[in-house]
Amino acid sequence: MAFSFRTIDVTRDLSTCIDFRKDSFRVSFGSEKGFNPGEYVKLLTERTVQFPWGYVMVEEHGDTVGQMEIFTRDHEERLIGFVSLYYLVPSIRGQGKGAQLSDYAEHCFRNQGVTEYHLRVSPANLRAVRFYQKCGLINLQEEGSDHTVWRMGKMLI
Repeated sequence: MAFSFRTIDVTRDLSTCIDFRKDSFRVSFGSEKGFNPGEYVKLLTERTVQFPWGYVMVEEHGDTVGQMEIFTRDHEERLIGFVSLYYLVPSIRGQGKGAQLSDYAEHCFRNQGVTEYHLRVSPANLRAVRFYQKCGLINLQEEGSDHTVWRMGKMLI
Protein backbone atom coordinates (compact mmCIF):
# COMPACT_ATOMS: atom_id res chain seq x y z
CA MET A 1 0.00 0.00 0.00
CA ALA A 2 1.16 3.51 -0.77
CA PHE A 3 2.16 5.82 2.02
CA SER A 4 0.27 9.03 2.68
CA PHE A 5 2.02 12.21 3.74
CA ARG A 6 0.69 14.99 5.95
CA THR A 7 2.31 18.16 7.20
CA ILE A 8 3.75 17.79 10.68
CA ASP A 9 1.52 19.28 13.36
CA VAL A 10 4.16 20.34 15.88
CA THR A 11 1.71 20.29 18.79
CA ARG A 12 0.35 16.83 17.98
CA ASP A 13 3.48 15.18 16.57
CA LEU A 14 6.31 16.71 18.61
CA SER A 15 7.10 13.74 20.86
CA THR A 16 7.02 11.36 17.88
CA CYS A 17 9.31 13.65 15.87
CA ILE A 18 11.78 13.86 18.76
CA ASP A 19 11.72 10.07 19.21
CA PHE A 20 12.28 9.52 15.47
CA ARG A 21 15.15 12.05 15.40
CA LYS A 22 16.82 10.45 18.41
CA ASP A 23 16.55 7.03 16.76
CA SER A 24 18.05 8.41 13.55
CA PHE A 25 21.05 9.64 15.56
CA ARG A 26 21.46 6.24 17.24
CA VAL A 27 21.29 4.43 13.89
CA SER A 28 23.64 6.87 12.14
CA PHE A 29 26.15 7.70 14.88
CA GLY A 30 25.72 5.07 17.57
CA SER A 31 24.30 7.49 20.14
CA GLU A 32 22.18 10.61 20.56
CA LYS A 33 25.32 12.72 21.05
CA GLY A 34 24.95 15.95 19.12
CA PHE A 35 21.15 15.94 19.18
CA ASN A 36 19.80 19.06 20.88
CA PRO A 37 16.05 18.75 21.49
CA GLY A 38 15.59 22.49 22.14
CA GLU A 39 17.26 23.51 18.88
CA TYR A 40 15.39 20.78 17.02
CA VAL A 41 11.98 21.94 18.29
CA LYS A 42 12.77 25.53 17.25
CA LEU A 43 13.91 24.44 13.77
CA LEU A 44 10.97 22.07 13.33
CA THR A 45 8.50 24.79 14.33
CA GLU A 46 9.99 27.25 11.81
CA ARG A 47 10.34 24.83 8.94
CA THR A 48 6.89 23.27 9.17
CA VAL A 49 5.57 26.77 8.44
CA GLN A 50 8.16 27.57 5.77
CA PHE A 51 8.11 24.15 4.04
CA PRO A 52 4.76 22.47 4.85
CA TRP A 53 5.11 20.24 1.78
CA GLY A 54 8.47 18.94 3.01
CA TYR A 55 8.07 18.53 6.76
CA VAL A 56 5.69 15.60 6.81
CA MET A 57 4.67 12.54 8.76
CA VAL A 58 4.53 9.31 6.78
CA GLU A 59 1.43 7.19 7.36
CA GLU A 60 0.30 3.73 6.34
CA HIS A 61 -3.16 2.33 7.17
CA GLY A 62 -3.69 5.32 9.48
CA ASP A 63 -0.56 4.63 11.53
CA THR A 64 2.46 6.93 11.64
CA VAL A 65 5.36 4.91 10.25
CA GLY A 66 7.88 7.61 9.44
CA GLN A 67 8.83 11.20 8.93
CA MET A 68 10.47 13.32 6.24
CA GLU A 69 12.21 16.67 6.44
CA ILE A 70 12.98 18.14 3.02
CA PHE A 71 13.37 21.74 1.92
CA THR A 72 15.05 24.02 -0.60
CA ARG A 73 18.17 26.05 0.09
CA ASP A 74 20.91 28.01 -1.62
CA HIS A 75 24.11 26.06 -2.28
CA GLU A 76 27.03 27.44 -4.26
CA GLU A 77 24.87 30.17 -5.81
CA ARG A 78 22.04 27.88 -6.92
CA LEU A 79 18.81 26.62 -5.38
CA ILE A 80 18.86 22.92 -4.51
CA GLY A 81 16.64 20.52 -2.64
CA PHE A 82 17.94 19.14 0.63
CA VAL A 83 16.89 16.03 2.52
CA SER A 84 17.39 16.51 6.24
CA LEU A 85 15.60 13.30 7.26
CA TYR A 86 14.14 10.17 5.73
CA TYR A 87 12.88 8.05 8.60
CA LEU A 88 10.91 4.82 8.74
CA VAL A 89 10.14 2.87 11.90
CA PRO A 90 12.33 -0.23 12.34
CA SER A 91 9.48 -2.68 11.71
CA ILE A 92 9.09 -1.61 8.08
CA ARG A 93 12.72 -0.94 7.14
CA GLY A 94 14.21 -3.23 4.54
CA GLN A 95 10.89 -3.92 2.79
CA GLY A 96 11.50 -1.72 -0.26
CA LYS A 97 9.12 0.97 0.97
CA GLY A 98 11.79 3.67 1.27
CA ALA A 99 11.54 4.31 -2.47
CA GLN A 100 8.20 6.02 -1.77
CA LEU A 101 10.04 8.61 0.35
CA SER A 102 12.54 9.25 -2.41
CA ASP A 103 9.77 9.50 -5.02
CA TYR A 104 7.83 11.96 -2.84
CA ALA A 105 10.94 14.09 -2.26
CA GLU A 106 11.86 14.20 -5.95
CA HIS A 107 8.28 15.12 -6.88
CA CYS A 108 8.30 17.97 -4.34
CA PHE A 109 11.69 19.23 -5.48
CA ARG A 110 10.58 19.28 -9.11
CA ASN A 111 7.48 21.23 -8.06
CA GLN A 112 9.78 23.75 -6.38
CA GLY A 113 11.76 24.14 -9.61
CA VAL A 114 15.03 22.58 -8.45
CA THR A 115 17.05 20.23 -10.62
CA GLU A 116 19.37 18.82 -7.96
CA TYR A 117 19.14 17.67 -4.38
CA HIS A 118 21.59 16.73 -1.66
CA LEU A 119 21.60 14.96 1.68
CA ARG A 120 24.14 14.00 4.31
CA VAL A 121 24.62 10.45 5.55
CA SER A 122 26.88 8.78 8.06
CA PRO A 123 29.24 6.44 6.20
CA ALA A 124 28.69 4.01 9.09
CA ASN A 125 24.98 3.75 8.18
CA LEU A 126 25.57 1.23 5.42
CA ARG A 127 21.88 0.46 4.88
CA ALA A 128 21.18 4.16 4.21
CA VAL A 129 24.23 4.55 1.96
CA ARG A 130 23.13 1.56 -0.14
CA PHE A 131 19.58 2.89 -0.31
CA TYR A 132 20.73 6.32 -1.50
CA GLN A 133 23.03 4.77 -4.09
CA LYS A 134 20.15 2.61 -5.32
CA CYS A 135 18.10 5.82 -5.68
CA GLY A 136 20.82 7.28 -7.91
CA LEU A 137 22.64 9.57 -5.46
CA ILE A 138 26.41 9.84 -5.72
CA ASN A 139 28.98 10.73 -3.09
CA LEU A 140 30.03 14.37 -3.52
CA GLN A 141 32.33 15.00 -0.55
CA GLU A 142 33.09 14.29 3.09
CA GLU A 143 31.90 16.84 5.64
CA GLY A 144 31.30 17.12 9.33
CA SER A 145 32.20 18.68 12.60
CA ASP A 146 30.66 16.58 15.40
CA HIS A 147 30.26 13.55 13.13
CA THR A 148 31.82 12.63 9.79
CA VAL A 149 29.18 12.52 7.06
CA TRP A 150 29.11 12.18 3.31
CA ARG A 151 27.28 14.73 1.20
CA MET A 152 25.51 12.83 -1.56
CA GLY A 153 23.58 14.32 -4.44
CA LYS A 154 21.44 13.62 -7.46
CA MET A 155 20.54 15.59 -10.56
CA LEU A 156 16.84 15.50 -11.42
CA ILE A 157 16.08 15.06 -15.10
